[in-house]
Amino acid sequence: MDFDHLIIDGYNLLHQDDALEGRRDDLQTARQRLVRSVEDIAPEMAPRITVVFDGRESGRDDSLTAPHLEVLFSPANRTADAVIERMVSTAKNPERICVVTSDRIEEQIVSAAGATVVSCQIFLSRCAAAAPPGRFQPRANPSTLGDFFPKSTE
Repeated sequence: MDFDHLIIDGYNLLHQDDALEGRRDDLQTARQRLVRSVEDIAPEMAPRITVVFDGRESGRDDSLTAPHLEVLFSPANRTADAVIERMVSTAKNPERICVVTSDRIEEQIVSAAGATVVSCQIFLSRCAAAAPPGRFQPRANPSTLGDFFPKSTE
């Protein structure tokens, strides 16, 4: 195993996975599918996996956990990025943590704290290589802010 702990920026990864295209209108289902897919592949990278989502529902989602995987939702007053950054900065051995994100600011912060960062595209490519066909499909063109904010018609 490469790391002791794999921490995944949940929505960041979700928006990079074409296998979830068309399911984003139902976030609960999209989160479940993402977590189940990660659960199958990621244990080869680390014995402990945490997927962190932004959300009003702070705490854990026990319906999405497994022996080696936990799902956390950031509290209303924090972002998932802040939760991930705190997890890394308070870890005894941050060099044994891998964070999956394509957020450049988060990457800089957790890297400065000693963690390794893998982009969502690279993580999805690794997962696609190890998963059954159709399970993980990295986007050919990563999402941009324009994908989520429609152009003004005015």
